[in-house]
Amino acid sequence: MIKKLSRLASLTETEIKIFIFVLTMLCIGLAIKYFTSEAEQKIKKFSYSKEDSLFAYFNNLEFDTATTQLEAIFPYTKLFSPKILEQSKYEKKEFRGRLNLNSATSAQLATLPGIGAKTAEQICNYKKRVGNIKSLDELLNVKGIGEKKLTKLKHYLTLN
Repeated sequence: MIKKLSRLASLTETEIKIFIFVLTMLCIGLAIKYFTSEAEQKIKKFSYSKEDSLFAYFNNLEFDTATTQLEAIFPYTKLFSPKILEQSKYEKKEFRGRLNLNSATSAQLATLPGIGAKTAEQICNYKKRVGNIKSLDELLNVKGIGEKKLTKLKHYLTLN
């Protein structure tokens, strides 16, 4: 069949094969464009107004009433609500100024960026074992503090 086409069109067999390949790819591309545009149209018709109104409703409620109403709608939230409540109470403020490392408490250390309650406790335990810290580089001995974190912390700490 390709030989007959090449004689009719006065092209070589390879040129006919390339032409058939390009034509096939063009048809496949058009088919993909047609079917994906149909799927996109279905997505564009979806209305987010219901979800937006739910978000606005729960955003304006007090947290305690919101969780009880969420439990009424989604019964499995009771499994997760203690963790949600615990996370919502914790808001880390942006630390400003400098903190004396040797006299700082665990709660004060936890306010530093990149330091959580667990790392702050480990720093305090290290201070109890070693005594006063003589160099900020000693913090590398504390688990959870690496070079990157130490370079960020140096701006906030002093040893006075």
